[in-house]
Amino acid sequence: MGKSLFARMLSVYILIIVVSFTLVGGIFFEMLKNQYLEKQMDRMIAGAQEINAWATENYYARLSNDDFRQRLFDKAASEDTVIWLVSGRLQRIYMIVDPEQKSTMEEGLTYESTLEILNYTRKGYSFRQTSDDSRMFKGPVVTVAVPLTVDNNYVGAIIVHKEMKDLEINALFGQVFLPLALTMAVATALVFVLSRHIVKPIRDISFGAMELARGNYDWRVKPTTRDEIGELAVAFNRMAEELKLQDSLRNTFIANVSHELRTPLASVQGFIQGMLDGTIEPEDRDKYLEIVLAETKRMSTLISDLLNLAKIESGKFPMEYSEFDINELLRRCLLMFEQRIEEKHIDVSVDLCEEKINVWADEDRISQVITNLIDNAVKFTGEGGQIKVWTFCTENKVHVNIADTGIGIPAEDQPYVFERFFKVDKSHSQGTPGTGIGLSIVKRIIAQHGETIGLQSEMGKGTTFTFTLTRSMPSPEPKQRGKVT
Repeated sequence: MGKSLFARMLSVYILIIVVSFTLVGGIFFEMLKNQYLEKQMDRMIAGAQEINAWATENYYARLSNDDFRQRLFDKAASEDTVIWLVSGRLQRIYMIVDPEQKSTMEEGLTYESTLEILNYTRKGYSFRQTSDDSRMFKGPVVTVAVPLTVDNNYVGAIIVHKEMKDLEINALFGQVFLPLALTMAVATALVFVLSRHIVKPIRDISFGAMELARGNYDWRVKPTTRDEIGELAVAFNRMAEELKLQDSLRNTFIANVSHELRTPLASVQGFIQGMLDGTIEPEDRDKYLEIVLAETKRMSTLISDLLNLAKIESGKFPMEYSEFDINELLRRCLLMFEQRIEEKHIDVSVDLCEEKINVWADEDRISQVITNLIDNAVKFTGEGGQIKVWTFCTENKVHVNIADTGIGIPAEDQPYVFERFFKVDKSHSQGTPGTGIGLSIVKRIIAQHGETIGLQSEMGKGTTFTFTLTRSMPSPEPKQRGKVT
């Protein structure tokens, strides 16, 4: 098993912290070291200038040679330095004060090591240098020099050496990297806490996904942030709600379909059994055969609707586009329900915005849409109710409206009317046949046309469905029928 997201995040963050702090610490240490060396060199130069004043006193016999040497010895011993007095005229070292025996002189080395210094000091400049490789000292050394003058006359140079190890550079290292190490430890702890805080909601979502896979659609993730992870948690909860709804609709659908199939099958079985065993008299057989035929037709319609829904959702529902008159189609669809309308004494009014309105669509599929909507209107409208069909036109659209004065649809059910397997609350539609497939098919047919459908409903006052179609604009050449899948 690979590393977890938490382990990878923590490793990356710690690596970034270590690299960043090491670079910053190294740069800061070098800056501090250079600043420290400059200050030490300033002190050594000040000491060398003090020695020049002693040399002047010695030259005028105000300071004896022994006292002069003793002062040099004491100064070198107290400051851990090696002091050279170099003759500018002879270009050689004629006095070395090295109390701790820190340097080693070799033959031929005097001229080589002092020539550059004499060239600097002869011009009145002070000299500064750090060297990692010195043949006279055991390790890195800092060297400074000032002109040796008497009455402003250049006579040589005063050179002061000090080994790096005596400058306590290591103490600087501790002063820089110890606080950085402590800061790094605190930053690592904060990164650990932050990584756990970031990863926790992701773990919760992962655990929630496994719960959904087990069928627990009530599991929810609590959003703890307002960033992308928080948005992911909100999206997960919406998905869980949708899955729960779909699962509920599916269960309701299965129950409805089972009921719709079981009831007519039981009737058909009973009637046929009655005919076979003689319970039903021969003169009554035609009547019961008509009932059996009606029940089989109803089951055939139900199965056909299920197959159509499956085809639409799989994208294998072909569309045969053509130009036709939507007004004529509305009239033909209404005539199909003439007998049912008369039986319920329903008043039907038709108000079409133009005498003829040509649209570009699949006539058979739009006929299925209109038939389904009118069927619902007749089904849910009571005795003596009203059904109104009207259209209104815009520049390139036709808005078809089918309204009834039926029982209406509860507000809480309206957002789900077009969902698969949905059937309005049984308490509002008890005894009304249907499985909740028709409007789902209607919605998907209209969507395949690239059009819209909506509804307005109020309990006890009725429902209005409105859908749009694209008008077929007049053109010099007639449009050809087209098949779209």
